[in-house]
Amino acid sequence: MIWVITVMLWYDGLNGPHYSEYKLKEFNTKIECLDYVFWNKTELVTKLAEDHGAKEGKGLKTWAFYCENRQLEEV
Repeated sequence: MIWVITVMLWYDGLNGPHYSEYKLKEFNTKIECLDYVFWNKTELVTKLAEDHGAKEGKGLKTWAFYCENRQLEEV
C-alpha cells in the first residue's frame, strides 16, 4: 500500500468538488504524506494554481489537500 496526496477542488459556479492526485510523490505511511504536505505547501499551491487554476472557464474558489492510500497492482 502507498499513500498519495489528493486535492479536492471547488470552482466558482460549478457544482460539487473535483479531485486530482499529486502524482509526483508517493509515501510509505500517512504520516510521511501529511508531513510532506505541511512542509511543502508553497510548492503544492503553486503547482495547483498552474495546473488547476480554472476549469470550464470558472476560477478556482477553494481547495483542500489530504492523503489517501492506494493498493499497488501486483505484477
